[in-house]
Amino acid sequence: MTNAEFLARVPIFESCTPAQIASILALAQEHAYTPGQIIVTQGTPGQAFYLITSGRVAIERDGLALGAFGQGDFFGEMSLLDSAPRSATIRAIDLTRCLMLSSWDFKSLLESHPAIAIRLLEVLSRRLRVADERLAR
Repeated sequence: MTNAEFLARVPIFESCTPAQIASILALAQEHAYTPGQIIVTQGTPGQAFYLITSGRVAIERDGLALGAFGQGDFFGEMSLLDSAPRSATIRAIDLTRCLMLSSWDFKSLLESHPAIAIRLLEVLSRRLRVADERLAR
């Protein structure tokens, strides 16, 4: 699968046109992480979105394992809008490759492609609603 295909499957980008996906990819950077390497650390300011193109990562909060993400999964989407502290540490389990999009690059992209911002808000709202419903149980 190409990076464009991976990106087009991310809910916040799935309604983007091929030209918009290309604009996002032009700003994204590819990074590789070795097993055990920390990608983001809980409590540090969030400054980027990550899309896993290969490998797996562990999700940890307060030293406890919460689960794992693999190819096609993503994290840090809230960091595209704010620089609030990371809610979890993400650590590579396997050799892992990610596309990384910085918040400052993304914000400049939104100025030229506001439809992307609308989609992002819809996805974040749905995720917040699901989290609220879980807490209410």
